[in-house]
Amino acid sequence: MAQRNNVNEQGRVSMTLSFAIDRQCHVTPLIHYGRSNEDETVLVVQEWPQQFNYTSTNGTFYSDGWYHVELPNLVAGDEVYRYQIAIPGTTQSPPTTFRTPHLPGQPTAFAVVGDWGQTEHSLRTMQKILNATQLTQLIVAGDMSYADSDPQRWLSWFELMEPLLRTLPTHVAVGNHEIECDTVTRDIFVPYEHYFYNPNRVKDAVTYPITPEYTNSLWQKSCSTPSEFLGYYVYGNSFYAYRHGSVHIIVLNSYTYSGVGSEQYNWLQEELQTRFDRTVTPWLMVVFHCPLYTTFESHVDEVQSRTMKHAMEPLFVKYGVNFVMSGHDHAYLRTKSMKYGHVDSTQQSPIYFIVGAGGNREGHPHGYLHNYPEVWVAKRAMVDWGYGQWWFPNATHAHFAWIPDGFEGDDTGDDVWFVNPHVVSQQVSFS
Repeated sequence: MAQRNNVNEQGRVSMTLSFAIDRQCHVTPLIHYGRSNEDETVLVVQEWPQQFNYTSTNGTFYSDGWYHVELPNLVAGDEVYRYQIAIPGTTQSPPTTFRTPHLPGQPTAFAVVGDWGQTEHSLRTMQKILNATQLTQLIVAGDMSYADSDPQRWLSWFELMEPLLRTLPTHVAVGNHEIECDTVTRDIFVPYEHYFYNPNRVKDAVTYPITPEYTNSLWQKSCSTPSEFLGYYVYGNSFYAYRHGSVHIIVLNSYTYSGVGSEQYNWLQEELQTRFDRTVTPWLMVVFHCPLYTTFESHVDEVQSRTMKHAMEPLFVKYGVNFVMSGHDHAYLRTKSMKYGHVDSTQQSPIYFIVGAGGNREGHPHGYLHNYPEVWVAKRAMVDWGYGQWWFPNATHAHFAWIPDGFEGDDTGDDVWFVNPHVVSQQVSFS
């Protein structure tokens, strides 16, 4: 699995390869990599593998050795790199390629999906993304494996998704199905924090065990995946930001405190004030799991969404966020431009999406909140699975397509153009 950091001023980028080897193996891995027109570089992995123990209702799990190895100083701008991981004297991975991120100003395309799981629908979604052309990254808006405190299901999810994850750089947000507290220590997000290594990490993760208010709740019997939850998990893989082509992408955590003055709030405010530059990245996107606006009845008025909306929506409006991508509801939604619960006739406020229909085993929402769409709903669908695909050809225009798998239901998808209101003075409708 490949993840990356920001492109520097010299047009260089580093990629992080994440992989596992058997915990009993004590041989130093080698990584062979390079562009097709370059001599191969052999990187001798110097770091020690990360291993963790995790106790669930199924017993204690001892992980294999996980490596997160940086490939430095790669040429950005949609360059194709090949790589192969070798364990001398034992085995090696198949030769694989990935593409480096586009430079600011270059057209770029990427996929976004949420609430994936590991069903036949999950596999169909994965294959559609794998077959799409010109994609240079994947964003998962939380709820990856649906392991639900069964560590073996994490391993089966990685195996299922391996054809995609080994070639398409992937960045993830945390969902409620990643909470998975340890039944002994009550630590939260243990597998998630160890399996992934998201870009531009501020510092090592800090988590607190679950608080006494959850002691008698039903979900604690499995200590797994409450839909409604606020804990303490900051830094590490919790929240981060990076640039991809002409898009500045900020990934947040719905399940840590987001109120004014919290670590996540302060970090977000600083990111928007000091590191977001619309002259470099004219598009601004925010990703997190729990939607601030929903037309579905499955997850209405949950505490983590209320907290985030109260504190962070003013920042989204103030700094001109273009798009907000979420999951949690296993369906598709696109809103109109929204400002504090109302349609913004000036089109200056964010457009919110729900893309939580990756294919998980829990099925679709129970229903809509209202038989007829709310006035702020531009498009909604809950009868099919699928994923979203973004295309940013320039600073002024962006295209989004919701691509259903077509297996069930009558979802015809969505296909819409946007004009960047923060770059051009007048909005033109392409929908």
